[in-house]
Amino acid sequence: MEKIVSIKKGAVTYALIFRNVSAAGGARFLTEPGEELQAGVMERSTGYIVQPHRHTRGAKNIEGLSEFLYIERGKIRVTVYDDLWKLLGQETLSTGDFLLFYRGGHGIEVLETCRMIEVKQGPYVGTATVKNFQSAS
Repeated sequence: MEKIVSIKKGAVTYALIFRNVSAAGGARFLTEPGEELQAGVMERSTGYIVQPHRHTRGAKNIEGLSEFLYIERGKIRVTVYDDLWKLLGQETLSTGDFLLFYRGGHGIEVLETCRMIEVKQGPYVGTATVKNFQSAS
């Protein structure tokens, strides 16, 4: 059964969790057009052709760093926080699930040995520059 979990604070989405999503034999984008990182699902039959194309380049104003994780195998628990480290939600993800972190903080606990694929905007400028860790309370 398809399930999309949106972890929000008010009207602001902090993370999206996707389980068993379908494109019903076509293409389906799962994110809002204004978000800085887009995710979609495509299902195509043998012989389908995507016409050769390229994407236009241009300056874009990106305010944060979004992160996409695909759980290829195994199981994890993600915890999502707002910008002040207030807990917003926790979800368990397993093989085939994927998620988008848009803003706020997050943590990951590996529950079963896993392989994850991560995608985020570049260029990468180093952990000290891009990560802000929660301080001990």
